[in-house]
Amino acid sequence: MSVITGIPGRVRAAQALFFINAAIWLLFGIASLVRMAAGSPGRPTGTFVAGVVAVLMLGNAAAMLVAGIGIGRQDRLFFYFAILVLIVNIVLTLTDQFGVYDFVTLVIDGFLLGLLLATRSQYLAPQASRQPPDPPKLFR
Repeated sequence: MSVITGIPGRVRAAQALFFINAAIWLLFGIASLVRMAAGSPGRPTGTFVAGVVAVLMLGNAAAMLVAGIGIGRQDRLFFYFAILVLIVNIVLTLTDQFGVYDFVTLVIDGFLLGLLLATRSQYLAPQASRQPPDPPKLFR
C-alpha cells in the first residue's frame, strides 16, 4: 500500500490500465477523424457514419478516463461505472469486426475487469475501513 497517498497498488494498477485504454481509444478516435477528413467528399452518408464512429470512440476514451480517475477515489459508484464501461466495451468488441487492435483492447479490458472484481472490497467496503495504515516506525 502506498503510505503517501493511501491508495493501494492494485487500485493504481487499475487506474493505469484505464488511462492506457483511454489513450488507445483517443488515438483510434483521432485516426478515424483524420481518415474521415481525407475520405471522398462524394459519399456524405459514409462520412456521417465515420464521424459518428469517431465521436463514439472519443466518448469511450472519455468514459475510460472518468473511470480511471473515479476508481482512484475508491468509491462504490465509480466502481460500478467502471465495471459497466468494461462490460459494454467487451460486448461491443466481440460483436464487431475483430482484428489485432480489438484483441489488444479486449485483453486489457478482460484483465482490468478481473482486477476490479478481485479487489472489489477496496471499493465496496465502508469508507472508514479504507484508511491507510500507520507509517512504519523507523526507530523502536
